[in-house]
Amino acid sequence: MSGLLWLIPCLPLAGFLVNLFARLPKPLAAIVGCAGPIASFALSVAAFAQLPVEQQVFDWIKVGAGPGALSVPFGLRVDGLTGVMILVVTGVGSLIHVYSVAYMQDDDGFARFFAYLNLFMFSMLVLVMGDSLVLMFLGWEGVGLCSYLLIGFWYKELKNADAGKKAFIVNRVGDLGFVLGIFCVWQLFGTLDFAKMGGMPVNQESLAFWGAVFLFVGACGKSAQIPLFVWLPDAMAGPTPVSALIHAATMVTAGIYMVGRMHFLFAASGMLHVLGGVAAATALLAGVIAVAQNDIKKVLAYSTVSQLGFMFAGMASAQFTTGIFHVVTHAFFKALLFLGAGAVIHALHGEQDIRKMGGLARKLPGLAVVFIAGGLALAGMPLTAGYVSKDAILAATYAAHTGPSLVWVTLAATAFITAFYTTRLILVVFMPRPGEHHGDPHHEIHKPGILMMAPLAILAVLSLAGGLLLEKPLAHLLGNVWGTEARVHELAMRLQGGSEFDRAKAFIALEKMGPGVEEYLETRHLEGLLKQAHHVHSLNQGLSIVLFFGGFLSAFYLYGRGRETLKGFVEGPGRRLHSLVENKFYVDEIYEYLVVAPVRMGATVVWFLVDRLLIDTLLVGGAGKIVYGAGWVFRRPHTGSVNVAIGSFMVGALAMLAWMVFRFTR
Repeated sequence: MSGLLWLIPCLPLAGFLVNLFARLPKPLAAIVGCAGPIASFALSVAAFAQLPVEQQVFDWIKVGAGPGALSVPFGLRVDGLTGVMILVVTGVGSLIHVYSVAYMQDDDGFARFFAYLNLFMFSMLVLVMGDSLVLMFLGWEGVGLCSYLLIGFWYKELKNADAGKKAFIVNRVGDLGFVLGIFCVWQLFGTLDFAKMGGMPVNQESLAFWGAVFLFVGACGKSAQIPLFVWLPDAMAGPTPVSALIHAATMVTAGIYMVGRMHFLFAASGMLHVLGGVAAATALLAGVIAVAQNDIKKVLAYSTVSQLGFMFAGMASAQFTTGIFHVVTHAFFKALLFLGAGAVIHALHGEQDIRKMGGLARKLPGLAVVFIAGGLALAGMPLTAGYVSKDAILAATYAAHTGPSLVWVTLAATAFITAFYTTRLILVVFMPRPGEHHGDPHHEIHKPGILMMAPLAILAVLSLAGGLLLEKPLAHLLGNVWGTEARVHELAMRLQGGSEFDRAKAFIALEKMGPGVEEYLETRHLEGLLKQAHHVHSLNQGLSIVLFFGGFLSAFYLYGRGRETLKGFVEGPGRRLHSLVENKFYVDEIYEYLVVAPVRMGATVVWFLVDRLLIDTLLVGGAGKIVYGAGWVFRRPHTGSVNVAIGSFMVGALAMLAWMVFRFTR
């Protein structure tokens, strides 16, 4: 299998080239577009069965010689972490491709759309499979380019083109941080190969800190954390399958993957505390904004930003498995919700305002069932995938801070808010509201076909059962990436002493590391501490259940029998608060005045002073006018008159004679 690793990213690349340059009919373009990701998924499964696998495809970059030389081969490596990511990317990505065949069938840019999707898959696979930071950055920039192409796919509408530019520019800010982080890593370790990094050099704490800071800036850009999250909600301008691909399985998870891959740097630099604070703030802010949004895709977009905060919080707890676990489960239910939202929009002929929906469960029962399954997983209903992974993050955060902390409280509040706005979305879209407008009366409901419903059904099953099925195998698999045996030994020693919280913290970390941990502890006669520590962990599980039902019942009441109470609050004392949340705390407007407008004004001044005045007027135009003026002056004596010519000759001869006399008689 090691000799075939290159096919995993290159098969989608081949689909991109064929659909971009060959004028294929839609059925054939669909087959080519879907075949690459599906074949890549099959090869990913084969590679996953033989972990670890690696392949050096060709020599790529060679600079210098000797100890300071830089050599970066185009190498691919699949370990436990990469294996999980490529299965998610190719598996969920393939379902999105199949769904897109039906969703985009009437679009004139059908083949172009699949070409861009395939290029996106290629870039994301290079990002996660690359064995060095340089290759990761290559894929990193590739997904940034593809996001620009896909978000602005319907570029004839100015707002779509602007959304694509916004995503591209904001990501460039983060990418500058990533580049500076790469320089720091090279200076720190003398290599950019992940396998050769490790072991923090002595007296390099400052460089390690700044390297982690710069890399985190890059992660904030790609994975939409404060302050670089503003591009992600606007990414809704693209077709719905694009939203599912970007928000669920690929681009936005790149930052979490990078933190996981460079975990040793973040842990050693002390940046995990900063990461946790930013993550919690992002989760809460985006969750609150989602409560008052009326565009079905915007609700899900801000939900994605909020859930990315949860993922980063999991990474910040130093139990990196919890963050990656939530990446996997989130891919299931968020892809389902976006694709389900696309099916709703498709059924209502382009309508996205949830206030114009309602009662769709009666008209679209199958779609309602799968959408509600995804919603319950997002809300954290017990035993669903979202509940299992979010509970793991809450427990890990609790353990990392040895009890309740501001980050933990913020995440708990966000879990409650998530259950609230998800229940609101389901009730408003699918439940009947007597006396209110249901859909567009001028059109019949356009029911989704098998190509749209089949991927939704698969994702619904994974959203409900995927968490319980994957938790321990995933923890065991990823434990090998982050050194399970050494970590188990370290934590087991901590279980022998310290406070109850210290023992709980150690146990929670151990419990998430998969099978065999309890046997390890029993052989050292530490099993008596497990029950005591497990009690603390159970508190987090109970809290997760309370938060879900609290949010669910609150929304059920306020958007049911308590509708008039809610309306009175929103139109009365809560009017300004509701307006603030509905307008997204005016973050975009603040950025417009503080960042965009000054930069635009500065660019205008530089354009006028440098481009127009200095270059065009003085250098280019001025040089031309000087030459033209000199030519005009020297042209005037040449009139063609013999008398003038003789006179000019005499004047010149006398001037030369006078100069010579003056020169030699001094």
